[in-house]
Amino acid sequence: MAFWTKVAISALLLGLSAQAGVNAQQQGAMQPAQLIGSWKSPTGSCNPAYFKGTDPTKTVRGENALAATVVDKGMTVQGIVILQGAREGQMVNAMTDQAIFLIDLLPEKKLQLIPIGAPVLMWQEMTLEACP
Repeated sequence: MAFWTKVAISALLLGLSAQAGVNAQQQGAMQPAQLIGSWKSPTGSCNPAYFKGTDPTKTVRGENALAATVVDKGMTVQGIVILQGAREGQMVNAMTDQAIFLIDLLPEKKLQLIPIGAPVLMWQEMTLEACP
């Protein structure tokens, strides 16, 4: 009886993970148009913008990406946001290929930045709003 319980639980978990994979594929890769422009913190201004996505580019690994700049507390961090593939949504240093932020597109033209690498590890997670 314990064997069939394990088989049933395994099948259930496999089915749930497969559905999650289908949902991720339906969402598709990030599009440059979704990130091009300026974004501000809820209490900040658009001049200078907290996050600014500019030109399509490629990573050192050949992945589609978008050049981006983040400005906070007098510090400017430049990098590229990976638009598709296993590292989709990571902002990385264009020279070292090291992750700096995780970027998530949220509903209502919002963007979430999660610091995950140097030099921003001490920064707070931030939800940004698109500048008009």
